[in-house]
Amino acid sequence: MKKIIALSFVSVIAACGDGVRSDQVEIANSDTDPTNEAVIASDQALPASAPAVVIADADKGRVCRAIIASLNGRQPDIIRVISHQGDEYRVRYTRDDGTVWTNDCIVGNGTAQWRMVENGVPGRWRSEDTINFTVDGEKIDVQTYMNGEPVTSDSYTIR
Repeated sequence: MKKIIALSFVSVIAACGDGVRSDQVEIANSDTDPTNEAVIASDQALPASAPAVVIADADKGRVCRAIIASLNGRQPDIIRVISHQGDEYRVRYTRDDGTVWTNDCIVGNGTAQWRMVENGVPGRWRSEDTINFTVDGEKIDVQTYMNGEPVTSDSYTIR
């Protein structure tokens, strides 16, 4: 009877613990832990950090044209810089159907942001996109990611 009480007591004490079994500890510390694998997979799906790009002010308008072309499936030669203030560039183009589209870009060191401008009123900055670019002379490469997934990858020659 004392053994039954002692075993019951040990069982109750064990049940009051943190509830982690030794096999759970081994799995959590192993490389095959499904949670660990999911974290690693999500890290690998993210776009690589953009390389530091030193871009001349004269090239920022060209980069903005390339970014808007890539995002909208257009050729950059129809897109014109109409104004700029600091690092913010405004571009405009006319589609085949005659509608005029205006966008703003902020071009940084290998990354950029954009927004639409409708009837002269700027929209919100599109932070859900990650836009990376590189400039090599007249060649501009643009890569766009959304939620860590690649959306576009385009290369343009813009003079």
